[in-house]
Amino acid sequence: MGRAGHSGSDPQNPVRRATCAALMTALLLLSACQTEPMGGALNLEVDASTPVAALQKINSNGAKCWMRSGDRRFRNLHMIPELDTRVGRPRLLIMRSKNQQGLPLLVIEASGSPTTISTYGPLASTQTGARINADIMRWSGGTTGC
Repeated sequence: MGRAGHSGSDPQNPVRRATCAALMTALLLLSACQTEPMGGALNLEVDASTPVAALQKINSNGAKCWMRSGDRRFRNLHMIPELDTRVGRPRLLIMRSKNQQGLPLLVIEASGSPTTISTYGPLASTQTGARINADIMRWSGGTTGC
């Protein structure tokens, strides 16, 4: 039996080339629809005198630029500062407004010398998490605006 009976395995087959081209085009179109990068965990060394000082800056800017901004991404969220360093590491918790006793969606934590800011939690891997991480990086670099 020759190759005529196996036209699907022929790399020169025009139907197969057209199918591959259509799949590649679909993948490119899907990736173009994503206008913002997805987030991820952040581990950022910052220039701050203490971990609490680093988080105070993020808390002030986050309250203004996230929680009180009217941005739809933060509409059902609120931020709880836990800056008392006598018990554990200082951190900011981002929670659902309606579930204040549940687990946080995002934890922003600072520790060490030099100070390192970390973010983690389910919200970290979303576009909102990417926005939060980008804001934290800007604010830690000295920028204060939203």
